[in-house]
Amino acid sequence: MFAGTGITLLALITYLHLNVFESGLPALVTLLGTAFGALGFGPLGDKFGRKYIYQLDMIIYAVAAILLAFTFSIYWALPLYGLIGIAVGADVPTSWSLISEFSPKNQRGKLMTITNVMWYVAVLVELGIAIVLWNTGMILFRLIWLMLGVVAIIAWFLRRNLAESPRYDALSGHSEKIKKTIKDLGQAVPSGQAESKTVIYSKYHYKHLFTKYWKPLVFAWFLYLMWGIPASTYGEFFPYIFASLHLASIQVVFAFEAIYFGSAIFPGLFIYYYLADKVGRVPLYLVSAIMCSLSFFLLVYKPFLTNVPILLASFLLFGVGQGIGVWPVTRLMSLEHFPTSVRNSGQGFIWFTMRFEGAIFGLFTPLIVAASVTYIGWISGIFFLAAIIVVFVVSRASPGFISTERKTLEETSDETISA
Repeated sequence: MFAGTGITLLALITYLHLNVFESGLPALVTLLGTAFGALGFGPLGDKFGRKYIYQLDMIIYAVAAILLAFTFSIYWALPLYGLIGIAVGADVPTSWSLISEFSPKNQRGKLMTITNVMWYVAVLVELGIAIVLWNTGMILFRLIWLMLGVVAIIAWFLRRNLAESPRYDALSGHSEKIKKTIKDLGQAVPSGQAESKTVIYSKYHYKHLFTKYWKPLVFAWFLYLMWGIPASTYGEFFPYIFASLHLASIQVVFAFEAIYFGSAIFPGLFIYYYLADKVGRVPLYLVSAIMCSLSFFLLVYKPFLTNVPILLASFLLFGVGQGIGVWPVTRLMSLEHFPTSVRNSGQGFIWFTMRFEGAIFGLFTPLIVAASVTYIGWISGIFFLAAIIVVFVVSRASPGFISTERKTLEETSDETISA
């Protein structure tokens, strides 16, 4: 969704004759929609179940995306961007809760990597279309959003037969239904003793996020903010930013973006996939965050902004860095510390704060780019540098807090509340 907005933004700017301020409005509205969608639907996923929200959000997305494809004015487009954002805000916390609650404790990092890789694969498909149709203007815009709408309809059909999370069933009192499922998943619930794991059945409330679970809430919010501003800026504004340098055609800029997103796939599949549950979260995060920080600091020196090999190195460092650890570890940190009854709510709140802040930054991104692309480099590079310092300090002060590999979700949430 965010990449789709970025890929089609230049066409929309030309078609609707948007000024610099108006050029930031699609990103602003999309991100605000995502923020409030996560805030509102996060608790609903804890109340009504993962599966229910998982299907509802796709209906909203499909309708809004198809209608957006027929944009004829900014007043038509902005509410639809908002609805698409709401659907994504509802989907992300819910889908990741569902995946984590099905995952065996020794493979949770591995399985979350697959979702990360498929995210990038979807973006590459969009970019492939953009490279072919780069000079067609609104045809590209309409085709991208129609395609996304159709994909959402297909996803809705596929999700109808999806099983509910076994942990959510346990929370809802369906213990007989989930005993064998949890045992088969490799969780620490021995056969016939599902009831003894009372944390599965304990119903925490929204307020407990800010009383009992405020430490993981703040930590996950921090990691998401440090990653979210740079990542959403590239997702929404990559073509806009690098087209402003006037180094190449928009077709070549789309190819650069494909290199950036594509470079995250292979380290995710061949490094993080095999090491996340063995080597652990911390080493992978630190290595990847260093790479991401360097990638943006390469942009602070103005002569580098006209050097294509340096720019390509920057894209590769950020892409590979994200794939190795920054993005998937950040996601795990928003999942593993919360109990089942507020896992969706916790992620929803974190996504709300991160996307709200990203929306405000997105509104001013065109103005920052107009002043100098070097400012994007400074801001993003410092964000990742701050993340490196904080994660290193926390890993030394409280090693078990981040080193959650090989622990069940119940063990992690128990340790959090007892710490």
